[in-house]
Amino acid sequence: MTRPSLLRRAFRRVHLFLNPGGVFIFDINTPEKLRGLDGGLFVDESEEDYCVWRTEYAPRRKICTFALDVFRREGEHWARGGEVTEEYAYTVAELKAYLEEAGFENIRVFGDRKQRAPRPGEERVFFVAGK
Repeated sequence: MTRPSLLRRAFRRVHLFLNPGGVFIFDINTPEKLRGLDGGLFVDESEEDYCVWRTEYAPRRKICTFALDVFRREGEHWARGGEVTEEYAYTVAELKAYLEEAGFENIRVFGDRKQRAPRPGEERVFFVAGK
């Protein structure tokens, strides 16, 4: 969600429908990772597929845009498809505040696949919040 107001609303809805004692778990790409993807170009290919993935980070908007062009072999020809996705660069502090505002408790944050607090430069962070 690229608008904080929509994410805050989504957190409130998750909290509303989560059973008492339930746990909400999710992960994010950190702002550091999203900034580092700016100008990136990635290619993945196989006998049947060819994918080009471009990224652009807009610092003032705090949004990373992912543009994918996918070519899939269909007999002797290739079919082209594409997708554009945007990701907002939320900070850990922002997300913790939104979770608290929505009524979550016991909010814990972990580094990328580690049972420890995230470290500077971490590319992905996991959140665990209880109701």
